[in-house]
Amino acid sequence: MKRRLLIAVLAALAVTAAAVALWDPWDRCDAPEPVCTALGEIGELDNVLDTEVDYDAGSPAANGSGPVLVLWTFRLPETLSPQQAAELAASAAEQAQAVVVGNVELQHAVSIVAGIPQESQVPGMETYPLQLMLGDRPRQETAQAFSFWQQGATQVGNGSVSAPNTEALLELAQLARRLDYEPTLELPDGSIRYTPNGEFKLEQVQLAVEAAQQPNVANAIFGSGSLSVYSSAADDSEQTADIKRWLDAHEPLSEPTAYTLSSPDVGTIFDGWIGRELPDHLMAKPPVLPEGVTAWPGDANAPTCTQDDLKLSLSSPDAALGSRFLSLYAHNVSASACSLQGYAQITFLNADGDVQDDAVTRPETHVSAERIVVPSGEYAISTLNWKAMSTSQDPDETTDLSVAALPNLEPVVLTPMHQERPTSLDILDGARVELGPWVQAAEGWSKPGESSGSGERPGSRAP
Repeated sequence: MKRRLLIAVLAALAVTAAAVALWDPWDRCDAPEPVCTALGEIGELDNVLDTEVDYDAGSPAANGSGPVLVLWTFRLPETLSPQQAAELAASAAEQAQAVVVGNVELQHAVSIVAGIPQESQVPGMETYPLQLMLGDRPRQETAQAFSFWQQGATQVGNGSVSAPNTEALLELAQLARRLDYEPTLELPDGSIRYTPNGEFKLEQVQLAVEAAQQPNVANAIFGSGSLSVYSSAADDSEQTADIKRWLDAHEPLSEPTAYTLSSPDVGTIFDGWIGRELPDHLMAKPPVLPEGVTAWPGDANAPTCTQDDLKLSLSSPDAALGSRFLSLYAHNVSASACSLQGYAQITFLNADGDVQDDAVTRPETHVSAERIVVPSGEYAISTLNWKAMSTSQDPDETTDLSVAALPNLEPVVLTPMHQERPTSLDILDGARVELGPWVQAAEGWSKPGESSGSGERPGSRAP
């Protein structure tokens, strides 16, 4: 087994080994003579308070069928300086790992503990506030652990540090940054936890602390590069809305940072970006015309399209992998060019002509609404995209769309068609439909009069 992988596996074992009932008796040795001799010699080193070794003589491995795990545990004074502890731990580990027992293959693992033992959740067993399974760099690892301990940490383990309060947590974060170390920092009650994602960033720790201090925040956890905030109030409450407003109004960090906000019942999870700053790949950009499409001529003097200039229509709906697609067309039926910019205004209607409750459109996030000049006789396109919805509990589907090409124009009612027959859409109460801005053309979407190529959404016949 590779050394690094072994350390990861054995980290949990170190906790168990460190949690020996009352650590009594420490000096007892139930192992082959070379192991016990080394244990005694290490125990005589200055500032080694106690020693223990776990050698399972009854295991199949100990009988020659595989490597035997020898788990050494040394207790050091909590008052040692980081440098003293580092040298002592390295010396003890070197002696332990040099032990051989005849032809038996040994796999040594060394753990150090310090501090006053504490009761664990397992009756009759204790743990130590500083527990560390040594890896490939025992000096550095031990020095780091004791540095955090001397700085006021209440718990120190492999890759984790607990602080007694917020002020101490921020001081420990400063220390981690100076040491170029990346532990998980947390408060004992779990109200704040920070796990770096490849680089320890103080601004991320500060954000988690500030979030946890907001009213009605139960805890704030930063991990995998994003912030998770849990509200103690209901998801539809004004208190939770205030938390979201705070996250959206917070000054952005040095790089875009996502957040999620949920309540105790986790009925709704809100997500967003700190300070509303999106990463570049999500920033709205001007639409790019498909290959082979020539841009329409621009005309700064072209008037905005009017009600009489446009005739609206829909494509046949399409579906793929749980998603639904529909195109909206604006045909310039006037004798001259006119301009469009923005989004159509759409209301979804059921078979009775009633508006679907809380079924709304949301602007496409990655395409910006640019001004386009639609030549006479040409079609502008706007795309609709939504996730499939189950009609088993709510069969009240959308049968018509009330559409205004621009907010100041009168809406017209359009009926989706499939194979020249009216069809319904699984846009139900509460639906969220992604709506694209008016564009000349969209990659993967065809327009009236164009044939549908491979991978394109079909367009309806030109009205």
